[in-house]
Amino acid sequence: MSSYQIKVDNDMLEVDFGNRPATGDRIVRDAHTRLNELIKSGQLAGGTILKINGPLSLLLSFNLIHQVAHLYKAIALSDTRLGAYVVVVSTTPEYPVGCRIDFVTGQVTEVHSESSEPGFLIHWDGDILKAELNGRVQVDGDQIVRDTIHRLEELISTGQIKGGKLLKVHGRASVLAGCVIANRLAHLYGAIAVFDPKIGEPGLDKYVIVISHNSDQVGDILEISTEVKSNLKIVLCGSPNTGKTVMREGLKTALLQRREAPSSYVISGCPDGDGSWYSETAQKYPELAKELKAKYKDSFTPEFAESKAQAIESIQNPLLVFDVGGEKSPENEIIMSKATHAVILAKTEAEVKEWQEFCQKLNLPVLAILYSDLKAKADQIQSQYPPLLEGIIHHLERGEDVSNRPTIHALVDVLIQLSSAN
Repeated sequence: MSSYQIKVDNDMLEVDFGNRPATGDRIVRDAHTRLNELIKSGQLAGGTILKINGPLSLLLSFNLIHQVAHLYKAIALSDTRLGAYVVVVSTTPEYPVGCRIDFVTGQVTEVHSESSEPGFLIHWDGDILKAELNGRVQVDGDQIVRDTIHRLEELISTGQIKGGKLLKVHGRASVLAGCVIANRLAHLYGAIAVFDPKIGEPGLDKYVIVISHNSDQVGDILEISTEVKSNLKIVLCGSPNTGKTVMREGLKTALLQRREAPSSYVISGCPDGDGSWYSETAQKYPELAKELKAKYKDSFTPEFAESKAQAIESIQNPLLVFDVGGEKSPENEIIMSKATHAVILAKTEAEVKEWQEFCQKLNLPVLAILYSDLKAKADQIQSQYPPLLEGIIHHLERGEDVSNRPTIHALVDVLIQLSSAN
């Protein structure tokens, strides 16, 4: 069974991850094979525009765009945060690169950000191209596309990007930016490999070949020795319906905004369909977010728990933050066993005690205990770390940006302090 599903419906390419968990290299190989089948059979025959709808990983964005870009005058990816498709490749003035195509009306518009800084950063770190979101500013996906193109053209025109046999790409890039990089640089390099944080090992970064002019190499893994770094793996745990997902996304944004924060990776440890896209989509399009969450929701099985635990163990970023479901279950025990520290979010002292005991069972130090109060009007910091950050975080409502809450900033301070000590 394929680990990635792709089907064509007129000018739409519907994509989705398969039911069985798979590593990034396997998914790239399966998608590469499927796309070749669709092209050879004439189902992907080319035309004016191809719209891509569904979840897409960074690794896949490179491979997919490289395979289909030459067939269409324009390619656009769905961005649920905008309620529109964003054009990432175009050779026609009908669909300028970076424009939006409204989901409902099909209207084409260009919206430019007034940010003083670019939303996407690209630079060399040795022989590795670092491509990452600029956490100090908040811009939409269409602006990220334009910023990525502008920076690539700068690097090419000044001779900083010259081409060669292999390009290695590392960093917190978005899928939209990945599409742009793939389309602009694929012809300059014999192969492009993208860092996959989910398959690394201590002292060993692993890159997946996503584009190669020798197609047999697609999906191969390159191993690059690197300095062994301490890895903090922080689990957000606690009672159900306390706002852990909202808090996770607020913490993710706050970490990106702090220059002194360690390189971080924030994921969901739940099969509840609340991906990183959910919070921003819910702010503007709550019904769409609800529909997509139901579509992506999975079963909380021992197989899911083992797969998620393996992924958490493999991630080698200096800081990983993940949340788990609200039950003190065997599945959560498996997932949380890979954490180094815990943050508890609860509503009552009784709930806190239960989760403290659960963490103690796993020999998991607790960094913070935060009480979620939906009706409160402001946060309260009651004690600082060390030994323990305690306080109240107010109104963790789905769809809200909570990255500027005092308790979120206090927790970021704790993680920076802990990272510096390790």
